[in-house]
Amino acid sequence: MNHKEFSESISATVSESEALERFKEKEYAKYERLYKDKDLQEYFHYLVSTILMEHHKQYGEFTVESPYRFKAPESIKAKLNEYFSSITKTNEKNAPNTFSMKQIKDAFAMKLILYSRPPVSYSNDPELTELISEKSQNLELLKEMQEFKSKLIEDEYVKPIKYKYETTKLEYYQHCKALLERILSLVHPNATNLREYYQKQIADIDNCINFIVAARDEESLVDDDDLKNKKMNFFTILDDFTSRIYDKLDLAILTKQVNSLFLDNPRFEKLGISLSPDSKEMRTENGFVANFIYINTPFGKIECQLQSKHEYEEGNYGHSAHNKLKGKAIQPLEIPDPSDKVKIRGFIQRIREIAPKSFLSRMDSTEKDRVVTQQFSDYQNYKNLTSQIAKGDPCEKFLLNYFGRLYAIQNKIFKTKEHSMGFVESDIDDYINSDKLSQLKKKYSRDYTR
Repeated sequence: MNHKEFSESISATVSESEALERFKEKEYAKYERLYKDKDLQEYFHYLVSTILMEHHKQYGEFTVESPYRFKAPESIKAKLNEYFSSITKTNEKNAPNTFSMKQIKDAFAMKLILYSRPPVSYSNDPELTELISEKSQNLELLKEMQEFKSKLIEDEYVKPIKYKYETTKLEYYQHCKALLERILSLVHPNATNLREYYQKQIADIDNCINFIVAARDEESLVDDDDLKNKKMNFFTILDDFTSRIYDKLDLAILTKQVNSLFLDNPRFEKLGISLSPDSKEMRTENGFVANFIYINTPFGKIECQLQSKHEYEEGNYGHSAHNKLKGKAIQPLEIPDPSDKVKIRGFIQRIREIAPKSFLSRMDSTEKDRVVTQQFSDYQNYKNLTSQIAKGDPCEKFLLNYFGRLYAIQNKIFKTKEHSMGFVESDIDDYINSDKLSQLKKKYSRDYTR
């Protein structure tokens, strides 16, 4: 029976409400496969390893890693339920009682993180030229601030720190202010919450400076209250500034590199992947920064976020950490008694419903041209999901205590272990030319394309 005959037979026997329920069930099943079907997951492991391998071949001096995950079942259901409210009927004459809706782009999602790069001091690309100039100005300020730091401590690489008390308070706070103002210039205008955070710090320092001048105390030397103040500390501010200097340039370079990988790439063509035109820049009020690209595959469009190392860490534990995003905070589960098998099963089942299956791929540092992929355990998947809170958050110490207690009994609760997979070029070529991949495409690809 061809598609037309099938549609006509369905229309004769199935009401619109029944057809709609069947459509919903099919959508649930389609995304559920991504979390459960090992052959389908294998495809995405090869996809990530191929992208990393191709980047390494072309830009080997730049070190890129890829954290990626399969979206958790509960999150998939929540997203589908949201999308079901916008279901539309198709207008195909020969396909009555058929429906469509937008696709979940991050059912499988990956990141490409630029971890290290060679010095970049010149480019004939106008965008990069501007960013290189900005970076150079920031490096000049960094040199000046590191020279000032040497006036405050005996040796920065020896702990515990031995402070010097030879610099005036006025000079100390003027340097703090100069750093904060430069950090503020690096923060995107959309990051309103983050900008307010730095503006408040600048205002507080201005008050300090005003009091020093009003009291004619400009020659007073720094003391422990100045140097060890956790809320207003030159050393912390300098570390913050240092971590941001390369962000814009790194992200711009990485974006250009990744886009170039998709130009006439035979391996990508055999995998059936191509770059979708609907890329976007994400700059949120909390300071989250990423460039999003979308990759067409035989099994639907997937999301890929591009970030610098610092931007990635900020999204995990910094000002833009996940727990600050609406709907992203996770309520921790009650730790079960290790002797209660029923509660342990319920605990593990719940984790697998809410926690994505997470992986990390990188080029192997011990073997040439080999991609190593780390598959995380249920324990680590749960921890990855729950522990993405900003440093200094009120919940941070409770979270440390919670996972300290859970870690102590993890062997009595969790059965899965972390393990690694390795991919070399011959593995990749064997897979993309294999009957197994061809059969997988025939089996599923029609379900994921509209």
